[in-house]
Amino acid sequence: MRFCFDTKQFTDQAINPDKLAVVGENGEITWTEFESRVTDFCTFFKSKGWDQLKFPVILYGHKQVEMIVAVYALMQLEVPYIPADVIYPKDRVESIKQISKTNLIINCSDEELDFQDVSILSFRNNAFELSQEAPVILAEEKPTDPLVYLIFTSGSTGEPKGVQISTQAVRDFTQWMREDFGFKPHDVFINIAVLSFDLSVYELMSFGAIGATLLLNSKTVSENPDLLMDRVQKYNGTIWVSTPSFSFIYSRIDEVSRLDSIRYFLFCGELLPHSLAKVLVEKFPKAIVYNTYGPTEATVATTMIEIDAAILDKHPILPVGRSKPRSRILIDQDEIVIVGKNVSLGYLNRPDLNVEKFITIEGERGFKTGDQGYLEDEVLFFKGRNDDQVKLHGFRIELNEITSVLNDLDFVLQAETIPLKRNGEVKKIVSLIQLKTGVDESKDWKAEILEGLNSKLPYYMIPSDFKFIDKMPLNQNGKADKKMLEQFYLAKS
Repeated sequence: MRFCFDTKQFTDQAINPDKLAVVGENGEITWTEFESRVTDFCTFFKSKGWDQLKFPVILYGHKQVEMIVAVYALMQLEVPYIPADVIYPKDRVESIKQISKTNLIINCSDEELDFQDVSILSFRNNAFELSQEAPVILAEEKPTDPLVYLIFTSGSTGEPKGVQISTQAVRDFTQWMREDFGFKPHDVFINIAVLSFDLSVYELMSFGAIGATLLLNSKTVSENPDLLMDRVQKYNGTIWVSTPSFSFIYSRIDEVSRLDSIRYFLFCGELLPHSLAKVLVEKFPKAIVYNTYGPTEATVATTMIEIDAAILDKHPILPVGRSKPRSRILIDQDEIVIVGKNVSLGYLNRPDLNVEKFITIEGERGFKTGDQGYLEDEVLFFKGRNDDQVKLHGFRIELNEITSVLNDLDFVLQAETIPLKRNGEVKKIVSLIQLKTGVDESKDWKAEILEGLNSKLPYYMIPSDFKFIDKMPLNQNGKADKKMLEQFYLAKS
């Protein structure tokens, strides 16, 4: 059984109906149960007249089975949803509610929510309870390309931006997943990212399109390597999806057998360090390592490449791949521009920003990413964000290049390089480094680091200082938390 994104219905019901569809933090359901619960949800919504809602609903929770049931039911109903994880501060949820004009919050958590002027539907253990009721506004008609979801990303003004992803974009994405990655119905997608981070859409949509299994892992499990590896082993997880930062610790484990079921490592969201990819290729010879690239505004990812020994030998800085079918990558003054069906319809209620970032090229939607890159033989290489490039003493410096050299040092587990600013001007750059377990702490590692950097980088790119840390802090999206790193450094004395 699987979910057809063209018809927005379940299909092939006779094929493996009793196979696990979703494993959540609060239980597991088969594909037959999944279809049944989605149907029950749709029936309840229609009985309330909510299948014609004008504004998106907020879907609040963590890694419960009900979160996935609600997503697929809302797709059937053509009611767009906004995922809001329980780790979000309530003020941020309130801000999202105001921007989106939401009339309804679906609460899949055990928390009691207190938001004004909105209906709150508790959906837990496949039961519905309307704990708070307020007027809802209905749409007069459905758009021709209805939204599926909106993901709110950080905005430069401090207000989150709602990225609108349409049915056409999701269909295009799931078609790519089904046709080009080699995934099969017996696969088990290992979800690590929270559902409010667009990286999770890889697993969330792909498992349904393929008829596979989705293994949700709570924040508690994801932050504990032993718990996560036990869970992967128990359910024979085959497709690992994460940011590179999250995976560093697992690339160093000696108990490879605990992750022996993995057939694919799929990375997105950050630059994939050469050293990490090399270790994974060597330690997991039966697995394929995919490097991908794409912003939230282009429906998760737009490029893909398999990283193998030949690619590792050829490229010290790894490519992020060729464009997916039905999309194009253009380079405009070093900026990556994405054109195709996967491009967002724009930011919600932000016409000013839409004019700046979204364009039309030959009748197709385009998005100016703000990322830097270049093409070689139609293969894209990612150079970092515009804001990852800093100017110091008159020199333009790519912070990712420094970090990449540090991560290639044999004794370094993980490193990040950050700028320190005063009055908006970069005064110096520093690197924070986590050494591998078991190294000789009495050794002068700073001298070793300087020797390694001086052999690869010009003098003006050498950081002013280094600080050793016990563990690399990650933000809620599994990326290195650069704000926390700055606090670590400034508190060093």
